[in-house]
Order: sequence, then structure tokens, then C-alpha cells
Amino acid sequence: MVLNSRATDLLMLLLRRAGELVSKDDLLQAAWGNRVVAENNLTVHIAALRRVLRTDGDPDRYIRTEHGRGYRFVMPVEITQGEPGGLIDVVTPAGRPVVHGMSILVSPVQCLPNDDKSRTFAAEIRRHLAVHLSRIPGFVVVGMPAESDSLDDAAAGKASASGEPAARYVLRTAVRPGHRDAQVVVMIDDSSSGATIWADRFEHRHVGLAVIESEIASRLCHGVVTELVDREAARPPELEGAARVAQSVFRGWSALNRGLLVHQDLDEARQRFEQALVDDPLNASAMAGLAYAIVAGNIRATTDLRASRSNAAMVPEVRRADELSMQAVARVPDWPRAWFCRGYVRLRQGLFEAALTAFQRGLSLDPCDAECLAYIGHIHFLTGQLEEMRTPLEHALTLCPRDRGVGLWHHFLGQYHFWHGRDELAIPYFVQGTDLCPSLVYPMTFLVAALAHAGRLIEARRTLDSWCEAMGGFDLTIDHLRAQVFSDDPTYLACHDRMHRGLRLLAVPEA
Repeated sequence: MVLNSRATDLLMLLLRRAGELVSKDDLLQAAWGNRVVAENNLTVHIAALRRVLRTDGDPDRYIRTEHGRGYRFVMPVEITQGEPGGLIDVVTPAGRPVVHGMSILVSPVQCLPNDDKSRTFAAEIRRHLAVHLSRIPGFVVVGMPAESDSLDDAAAGKASASGEPAARYVLRTAVRPGHRDAQVVVMIDDSSSGATIWADRFEHRHVGLAVIESEIASRLCHGVVTELVDREAARPPELEGAARVAQSVFRGWSALNRGLLVHQDLDEARQRFEQALVDDPLNASAMAGLAYAIVAGNIRATTDLRASRSNAAMVPEVRRADELSMQAVARVPDWPRAWFCRGYVRLRQGLFEAALTAFQRGLSLDPCDAECLAYIGHIHFLTGQLEEMRTPLEHALTLCPRDRGVGLWHHFLGQYHFWHGRDELAIPYFVQGTDLCPSLVYPMTFLVAALAHAGRLIEARRTLDSWCEAMGGFDLTIDHLRAQVFSDDPTYLACHDRMHRGLRLLAVPEA
């Protein structure tokens, strides 16, 4: 596995004293020497070690916390180490190597103007970003920022004695803070070639859910993770072992990242996650991803025949998704995405309070998790609390306007205005929903219903006919839509009844 120097020092001390209690003072001395640093720096590095170990099984099999005292490495090990600065292989008695993670160097954030306030702002963004990335299974953060760190790209990303880079990717960020906003430039470099493989630029307006540094870091993390997952998924196939598991997981999430929500992508995601779990039944990322893919495939009303399956036929699959999501949050309780997937499953089961609890747990870990915010807004719609649904959805769109699920978020906001009879306000949101989620029936049916209620009947009919033709001659009926509702709340059902009335204006048949 690839680790920075401090994490390596901590790991080596724990390994040399395997089975013994190692005090926090000893660990701080091993990694930071006589420097005075906050104890949470030790906690962050231990969490990073556990994250790498977790991908190969239960993390408690390796490092156990002795609360108030220190840590204990509980698995007997054999260590082989090459030249100083080289890679370290930790081998269990069964001969299974600890899984290699996808390593990324979070370099110091550059700031303009270069004053003390701006430097503090940049340092906080880096700290938040490193924490967000370190929570993701399969990611190893190199150069985890500690207080007064002055780590630079050359020091942390240089090649080891074996010729392999200490980090596969280097993340470089520059910010220009304003009064309540900031301009952000982000780049990812391939450390082996030095080439910039991805770059983005955006302006962030403070939403107010957390400090602006945390909001920017969360938005950066989302874009960076999406890009790196897609890039890792496109690498040549790995043939065996932990590398194959990791790539299967990356390919599963990459299929979900495509955002079109067509059944081919969901089928591919399921296949990849299933393969990962065959090779590693304890892989939490595969569990969470598979749970999401199962539920998404069951609730998507596409032209695929699966859309007409009875709820009874879906019960065993949804039950499996429930078990997978429960195991995922148990194994990675500090990963917001696991909690989102858990909430998504509970939502499909109609357990709205349980879903809300899971989404709120995700937000407690990352107050700027846009997916959790959007689906909290959706739960308010499903439970008839319409005036509470708008704010979290608008926050989600501001925080993460390019998220893979953004089409549905626009659709949800369209439903808010549609229920209030504001059809002309709803139509642009429904247009966004249909453009970004072209295979989903609900954004289209709400769009044409809103057009019909607004008196734009010819446009509505042409839009619906074009969509049905593009979907291979989709046979739309009101009874089919009525069977696909997800709540029995009267306010929610009233919104759907209004949609049905709009479709009747277009002569859509009942059955």
C-alpha cells in the first residue's frame, strides 16, 4: 500500500509492537517528533490506515482503539521492506497482502491575495478536503495536512527508490476568496508523467450550511472523486487479487456516474459490484453501490419490461438491498455515501422516517452532501410537507450543480411549483429533468402535464409523441403511472392527480 511518511511511521511502530498497547504519546513522537500538534492529527492518520486495511476485511482485525490510552495492532504480521522510501507490503499469516488504495496527494491550496486571512482560508479548504477524501473506501490521502504543514508536491509526490510515485495523482487547487463567494481552480496531475489530466474552474457562492471552506471542499471532493473513479475504471483490466476488486468497484460507481439512469448502466453497475463481492464479500463500497443499483433498477419506470413488474416480485431484491446497505454503514460508518445509499433503500421501502434519519446521518458527516439534501427535500414531498422541500433542493443544486442526480433534483423542484399551480415556473425544471434523465417517465409526464395546464397543448402533444417514439414506442397509460406512486400521503397523491388531469387533456388513455 502507498502511505505518506507519517502514516508509514505510525504503521511501522504499531507493527514492531504488534499485540502491544502503543500509547498516543509514543505514536505522536514516532510521527511528529518533538513538534507540538493537536491529537486529532493522530486520529486522522489512524483513520487513514484503517481505511486502507478496511478494503481487505474488517478494520478491527488490524488496529484496535484502546479508548483514552492508545492503539493496538491485533493481527500478527510479517513485514518486508525495501530501500528507504520504497513501498511497504504488510502480509498477514495467511499470506494476503493489504489492499492497495488509489493514492492522491492533496497539495497545499494556493491563494490570492497572499495574505494571512487568505492563507488560513486555503489551509482550511485543504484540511476539509483531505478529511472528505480520506473517508472514501479505496482512497489513500498522501500528505494529509497537519498543523503548520508545509508539504509541497515535490516532497510528497516524488518517486520512491523503486521508481514508483508515492502518489498516483496530485490534486492542485487555487482559490480567490471574495466576500461571500470564492473563485476556485482545480487540477489533477498524473504524478508518473506530470501531465494535467483534468481541470475545472467554478465560482462558489456561500450557501450557509457550513463554513464556506467546508462547502468548497465538499464540492471539490465530489468533482475529483467522480473524475478519478472514471479514470480508474478505464484502466486496463486487472487480472487478480485486490487490484481486480478495486477496479470492479470503480467500474460499478463509474457506471452510476453516467447519470442518465438507463437500465444498461444500472445493469452494468450491478454486474461490477456483484463481481467485487464474489472476490471480496466484505467490500463495503461494493455493498453500498449494489444496494443503490438494485433499488434504482426497481423504481425506474423506463420502457424496459422490468418497470411493470409487481411489487411482490421486487420484495426479495429490495430485502437484499436493505441487508447490503445495513452492512455497508456498519463497516464504513464515517462515509456519507454509505448513509445516502442506506437512506435510498429505506425510501424505496416506504420507511420515510428511517430514510430521513439515514440522510441526516450523512449530513452530520458532511453538511454539504448534496445528494442527502436533495432526497431530504424529496421526502418532504412524499410526506406532504411541501413548504419544507424547496430549501434543501435549492441548496443541493447550488452546492453540486453537476451531480449525476441533478436531473431528478430539477424534477423535484418542478413538482413543488406544479403542485402550487405555477406551471410556467415548473416547466423549466421539468425540461431540465427530461434533458438530464431522458429515460425516466415521470419527468416527461409532469412536463407535458404542466404544458397542457398552461394551455400549450400542441407543444405538449408533440413533446410526448417524440419521447414515446424515442423510447421505442412506449405505450403510456394513466393506470400505469397510478401504479407507480411511492406514497399514500394525500398531498402527494393530489399532485399526481393533477398530473393525470393534464394527461387527459392530451387524450392519454386510462388503461
